[in-house]
Amino acid sequence: MKRYLIYSVALGLIWCFVHGTISSTNFLVGLVLGPFVIYPFRELYDFTRKKTYINTIRKIPKQLKFLSVLLIEIIKANVMVAKIVLSPKMDIKPGIVAVPIRTVTDAGITAIANTITLTPGTLTLDVSDDRKVLYVHAIDASDPQGVRDSIRDDLEKYVLEAFE
Repeated sequence: MKRYLIYSVALGLIWCFVHGTISSTNFLVGLVLGPFVIYPFRELYDFTRKKTYINTIRKIPKQLKFLSVLLIEIIKANVMVAKIVLSPKMDIKPGIVAVPIRTVTDAGITAIANTITLTPGTLTLDVSDDRKVLYVHAIDASDPQGVRDSIRDDLEKYVLEAFE
Protein backbone atom coordinates (compact mmCIF):
# COMPACT_ATOMS: atom_id res chain seq x y z
CA MET A 1 0.00 0.00 0.00
CA LYS A 2 2.88 2.32 0.81
CA ARG A 3 4.32 1.81 -2.69
CA TYR A 4 0.99 2.70 -4.29
CA LEU A 5 1.10 5.98 -2.38
CA ILE A 6 4.70 6.68 -3.40
CA TYR A 7 3.96 5.89 -7.05
CA SER A 8 0.81 8.02 -6.91
CA VAL A 9 2.79 10.98 -5.57
CA ALA A 10 5.34 10.49 -8.36
CA LEU A 11 2.55 10.32 -10.95
CA GLY A 12 1.04 13.48 -9.44
CA LEU A 13 4.32 15.28 -10.05
CA ILE A 14 4.60 13.85 -13.55
CA TRP A 15 1.04 15.00 -14.26
CA CYS A 16 2.02 18.55 -13.27
CA PHE A 17 4.93 18.49 -15.73
CA VAL A 18 2.85 16.93 -18.51
CA HIS A 19 0.08 19.47 -18.01
CA GLY A 20 2.61 22.29 -18.06
CA THR A 21 1.40 24.03 -14.91
CA ILE A 22 2.68 23.16 -11.48
CA SER A 23 -0.17 23.78 -9.07
CA SER A 24 -1.77 22.02 -6.14
CA THR A 25 -4.88 21.32 -8.22
CA ASN A 26 -2.89 19.59 -10.96
CA PHE A 27 -0.92 17.65 -8.37
CA LEU A 28 -4.11 16.45 -6.68
CA VAL A 29 -5.60 15.40 -10.03
CA GLY A 30 -2.46 13.35 -10.75
CA LEU A 31 -2.49 11.96 -7.21
CA VAL A 32 -6.11 10.83 -7.55
CA LEU A 33 -5.56 9.38 -11.05
CA GLY A 34 -2.35 7.60 -9.98
CA PRO A 35 -3.94 4.49 -8.42
CA PHE A 36 -6.20 4.05 -11.46
CA VAL A 37 -3.13 4.12 -13.70
CA ILE A 38 -1.10 1.78 -11.48
CA TYR A 39 -3.81 -0.81 -10.72
CA PRO A 40 -4.10 -2.41 -14.20
CA PHE A 41 -0.34 -2.93 -14.28
CA ARG A 42 0.00 -4.49 -10.80
CA GLU A 43 0.70 -7.91 -12.32
CA LEU A 44 3.84 -6.55 -13.99
CA TYR A 45 5.36 -5.36 -10.73
CA ASP A 46 5.89 -7.39 -7.61
CA PHE A 47 4.52 -5.05 -4.96
CA THR A 48 4.77 -7.80 -2.35
CA ARG A 49 8.55 -8.09 -2.67
CA LYS A 50 10.38 -6.09 -0.07
CA LYS A 51 12.66 -3.56 -1.67
CA THR A 52 14.94 -1.31 0.23
CA TYR A 53 15.57 2.13 -1.10
CA ILE A 54 19.23 1.84 -0.11
CA ASN A 55 19.67 -1.07 -2.56
CA THR A 56 17.81 0.88 -5.24
CA ILE A 57 20.13 3.85 -4.74
CA ARG A 58 23.19 1.58 -4.76
CA LYS A 59 22.22 0.27 -8.21
CA ILE A 60 22.27 3.74 -9.78
CA PRO A 61 26.02 3.66 -10.61
CA LYS A 62 25.58 0.20 -12.17
CA GLN A 63 22.62 1.45 -14.19
CA LEU A 64 24.68 4.41 -15.39
CA LYS A 65 27.45 2.00 -16.39
CA PHE A 66 24.85 -0.08 -18.25
CA LEU A 67 23.66 3.05 -20.04
CA SER A 68 27.21 3.92 -21.12
CA VAL A 69 27.85 0.36 -22.35
CA LEU A 70 24.53 0.45 -24.22
CA LEU A 71 25.46 3.71 -25.95
CA ILE A 72 28.85 2.30 -26.97
CA GLU A 73 27.22 -0.87 -28.33
CA ILE A 74 24.69 1.18 -30.28
CA ILE A 75 27.48 3.23 -31.84
CA LYS A 76 29.47 0.09 -32.76
CA ALA A 77 26.36 -1.54 -34.26
CA ASN A 78 25.58 1.62 -36.24
CA VAL A 79 29.06 1.51 -37.76
CA MET A 80 28.60 -2.16 -38.66
CA VAL A 81 25.19 -1.55 -40.25
CA ALA A 82 26.60 1.46 -42.14
CA LYS A 83 29.35 -0.78 -43.57
CA ILE A 84 26.72 -3.26 -44.72
CA VAL A 85 24.61 -0.54 -46.31
CA LEU A 86 27.54 1.16 -48.03
CA SER A 87 28.96 -2.06 -49.43
CA PRO A 88 25.94 -3.97 -50.72
CA LYS A 89 28.08 -6.81 -52.08
CA MET A 90 29.16 -7.66 -48.55
CA ASP A 91 28.49 -11.32 -47.80
CA ILE A 92 25.98 -11.34 -44.93
CA LYS A 93 23.68 -14.09 -43.79
CA PRO A 94 20.71 -12.81 -41.78
CA GLY A 95 19.12 -15.30 -39.46
CA ILE A 96 17.48 -16.10 -36.17
CA VAL A 97 19.69 -17.09 -33.25
CA ALA A 98 18.57 -18.71 -29.99
CA VAL A 99 20.35 -16.89 -27.18
CA PRO A 100 20.30 -18.49 -23.71
CA ILE A 101 19.94 -15.87 -20.99
CA ARG A 102 20.78 -15.79 -17.30
CA THR A 103 18.33 -13.09 -16.28
CA VAL A 104 15.30 -14.34 -14.36
CA THR A 105 13.28 -11.29 -13.33
CA ASP A 106 10.76 -9.61 -15.57
CA ALA A 107 12.73 -6.36 -15.39
CA GLY A 108 15.96 -8.13 -16.38
CA ILE A 109 14.38 -10.01 -19.29
CA THR A 110 12.68 -6.83 -20.52
CA ALA A 111 15.92 -4.87 -20.21
CA ILE A 112 18.01 -7.39 -22.17
CA ALA A 113 15.30 -7.84 -24.83
CA ASN A 114 14.91 -4.08 -25.31
CA THR A 115 18.67 -3.58 -25.29
CA ILE A 116 19.05 -6.11 -28.09
CA THR A 117 16.26 -4.46 -30.06
CA LEU A 118 17.76 -0.99 -29.57
CA THR A 119 21.04 -2.15 -31.03
CA PRO A 120 20.95 -1.72 -34.82
CA GLY A 121 21.14 -4.95 -36.76
CA THR A 122 19.43 -7.07 -34.09
CA LEU A 123 15.84 -7.55 -33.06
CA THR A 124 14.38 -9.62 -30.24
CA LEU A 125 11.58 -11.73 -31.65
CA ASP A 126 10.39 -13.88 -28.77
CA VAL A 127 11.12 -15.33 -25.35
CA SER A 128 10.82 -19.07 -24.80
CA ASP A 129 8.04 -20.38 -22.58
CA ASP A 130 10.52 -21.27 -19.83
CA ARG A 131 12.00 -17.72 -20.07
CA LYS A 132 15.55 -19.00 -20.54
CA VAL A 133 16.05 -18.32 -24.25
CA LEU A 134 15.60 -15.22 -26.39
CA TYR A 135 15.12 -15.58 -30.12
CA VAL A 136 17.03 -12.81 -31.84
CA HIS A 137 17.10 -11.86 -35.52
CA ALA A 138 20.57 -10.69 -36.52
CA ILE A 139 21.39 -8.92 -39.76
CA ASP A 140 24.56 -11.02 -39.95
CA ALA A 141 24.14 -14.41 -38.30
CA SER A 142 26.98 -16.11 -40.15
CA ASP A 143 28.58 -16.71 -36.73
CA PRO A 144 25.70 -17.60 -34.38
CA GLN A 145 28.02 -18.34 -31.46
CA GLY A 146 29.62 -14.92 -31.90
CA VAL A 147 26.18 -13.29 -31.70
CA ARG A 148 25.40 -15.25 -28.53
CA ASP A 149 28.75 -14.38 -26.96
CA SER A 150 28.37 -10.72 -27.87
CA ILE A 151 24.96 -10.51 -26.22
CA ARG A 152 26.05 -12.49 -23.18
CA ASP A 153 29.39 -10.75 -22.59
CA ASP A 154 28.74 -7.23 -23.85
CA LEU A 155 25.13 -6.66 -22.82
CA GLU A 156 23.67 -9.21 -20.43
CA LYS A 157 26.50 -8.93 -17.93
CA TYR A 158 25.62 -5.28 -17.33
CA VAL A 159 21.87 -5.96 -17.30
CA LEU A 160 22.42 -8.51 -14.53
CA GLU A 161 24.32 -5.95 -12.47
CA ALA A 162 21.85 -3.13 -13.05
CA PHE A 163 18.47 -4.85 -12.90
CA GLU A 164 18.75 -8.16 -11.02
